[in-house]
Parts: sequence; structure tokens; C-alpha cells
Amino acid sequence: MRSYCIYCKTGSERSLAGQLAKDVRELHGYEVVILFPQRVLHERKKGVWHKVEQPLMPGYLFLYMEDEDLFYSYLVKQERDVYKVLRYSDGSMQLKAGDEQYARWLWNHNGKLEPSKVVFEEGQPVKVISGPLMDMDGRIVKMDRHKKRAVVAFMFAGEERTMNLSVEAIDSAQE
Repeated sequence: MRSYCIYCKTGSERSLAGQLAKDVRELHGYEVVILFPQRVLHERKKGVWHKVEQPLMPGYLFLYMEDEDLFYSYLVKQERDVYKVLRYSDGSMQLKAGDEQYARWLWNHNGKLEPSKVVFEEGQPVKVISGPLMDMDGRIVKMDRHKKRAVVAFMFAGEERTMNLSVEAIDSAQE
């Protein structure tokens, strides 16, 4: 399976994903999967915790296709809200190395990152018990137990990036 990253207008990702998949299916007769990665966050409003979906990387879509299918970049570029398909300095568009690993991680979680369960003790490393952070190649930089958030650092597009993800902290006695 090959993967590509599409840079597009923020706010149009969801409709664009459906339109691009439909265009490829109708014009070339094969299926592609286009994910608009979402994160599920815990938010507290008026003292009550709610789960809210937010974009993981606003303005980015991930396109996945079988190895034998051809990638027609003109289909993507013809859409009004698409800015470009990200490229490497050598001109190639297919994601490589750490970028592909990140795209596969998103694929494995269907583009939706639910809260992970972690054990957190003062002065000890954070231990991930379940959820998307369990199989991620990244590191937890900071934990905020009160907001149920973790700041996670990972490599993407050759740079270290950080993102906030929800976690459910569990006491080590409950583990």
C-alpha cells in the first residue's frame, strides 16, 4: 500500500476527502481511501466531561492506494480546495520512512485517535496500557492529569512536531 499527503484548505477536508475518492472511483475504476485524521479529546464544560472530535492536522489529508494502482496527481490538483500534494526534495510524492510510518499509524486507527489509557506516577516514565499511543513511534513530552491531555512529540515531514492527545490516567493500583 502506498500513501500520499495532500495539503488543502482548512475546513474543507471532510467534503474534499469524499469528493476525491468519488472522482478516482468514477474516472479510473478503483478505490482509494482518504483519511482526514481526527482526535477525540476530553473537554470539560460546566463541570461535566464530554468527548469532542477535532482535526489532528488541520489542512492535511492522507490518501492510501494499492501498489498496483496508478496515482493521478492531476485528479487531486484539479479540486479547488487542494493546494498541493506534498513532495520531497527529489520530486517524489509517495510518503517515505518516518512519514509513511506515521501515515500507517493513522491508517491502523482509521484516522480517529481515541484517548489512550496510561499509568502515570510522579517521577516515573508514563506507561501506555492501551490506545493509539501504545504503538506510536513518538514520546510523551508532558502530561496534564487535570485536563486529561498528553503532549506527544513525533517526526513528520522531516521535523519534530507536537500534538495534544487525550489520555485517561489510571492509578498504578488499578493497573
